[in-house]
Amino acid sequence: MSGTQDASLAVNDTSKDLQSEQSGVAQKQEDIEEVTEEKLSPSQKMDKLIRGNSSNYLKKEIEKLRKEAAKYRSISKIEAAQKLELQKMSEEIKKELDSLKESNRNLKIMRALDKAGCIKSDLVSKEVPIDCENLEEFIERYKEDNKFLFSAQKKNVGSTFKASGVKNLTPSQQMDAYIRAALGR
Repeated sequence: MSGTQDASLAVNDTSKDLQSEQSGVAQKQEDIEEVTEEKLSPSQKMDKLIRGNSSNYLKKEIEKLRKEAAKYRSISKIEAAQKLELQKMSEEIKKELDSLKESNRNLKIMRALDKAGCIKSDLVSKEVPIDCENLEEFIERYKEDNKFLFSAQKKNVGSTFKASGVKNLTPSQQMDAYIRAALGR
């Protein structure tokens, strides 16, 4: 062989070695990229996609991102529907709670009016203002202005014991009568 052929063969061998080394380096870079790809943030992944060399790789990544975006859109729609349903339920509960509060307020007012001796506490309870701070004071003033709506309170004088009509009772029968009277029988 001549010297030029030896030189060209040597150059071919070195170029083949360089190509194999470059492909080995490229393979190592791909392996490193796969490992570090998991650690990349979304913006770093996007930069990598923009600067990527392989169009097939880009297609795969874009398809993967589209699938992920579709998944998030469907999850978002489901969550929005659930949120709307929960808001409707909370509004219903708020309405029910407000009506229960109003009912409770009315019952408290009616109980206080009954305690004060009001004859028509259901009608008078509507006269009590919503922002009334001192209910007892309001009832006393209302009672003075509208005496006909309030009955006179009965005063118990003495005991409520009623003697037996029969005078000829034995001591044990008398004791039984006292006990029955005390118990209200």
